[in-house]
Amino acid sequence: MKRTKLTFKIIGLAITSLLLFSCNPLEKDYKSNSFIIIENIVGKDQLGNDSSVVFSDVAKIVNGQPVFYSDFVTVTLQAALLDPNPIMGASQYNDIMLTRYVVTYTRSDGATAEGTAVPYHFEGNLSTRLKIGSSVTVPIMIVRDIAKNQPPLNALIGDRTGMLEGTARIDFYGHDLRNREVTQTGYITVRFADYLDQE
Repeated sequence: MKRTKLTFKIIGLAITSLLLFSCNPLEKDYKSNSFIIIENIVGKDQLGNDSSVVFSDVAKIVNGQPVFYSDFVTVTLQAALLDPNPIMGASQYNDIMLTRYVVTYTRSDGATAEGTAVPYHFEGNLSTRLKIGSSVTVPIMIVRDIAKNQPPLNALIGDRTGMLEGTARIDFYGHDLRNREVTQTGYITVRFADYLDQE
């Protein structure tokens, strides 16, 4: 009888220790119970209409001189639970705080050499909270203005027939409110060209 009670005590202590250890909000080695859903990524065409492809005009001529503008996309995201029906329900600690994003490019033929085949990658900061079950739309820079005056994009300036098509990869980084890291990746096609300026 004493041995049985001792066994139950040991099992009880082990379970309690595991629960306490797994609930440590500062522990970042444990996988989050939340994840990011990218609902859509929307760019703009030459006329400024919403598009599933980014039409990136490498230069606009103003007073006879090329002027460079950054391109943006709008990304709609939400946070969701890995377990859609948790016993204890969702809490604010399951929400995700987005902190930064990184954009990298690959060409349609697979080339990835930055500064010769594709523009250089870059990073942007975010401070966006994704609440469980609620969608949030954020603007993301997808092409920097400075990239249009650097190789390989500057070779397209003045060339009305040239085009460079590639894929922009957006890596989102953040953490849930227990400080457990969360990441997600989205993609959108980008067509770089010196498009005819619209009046």
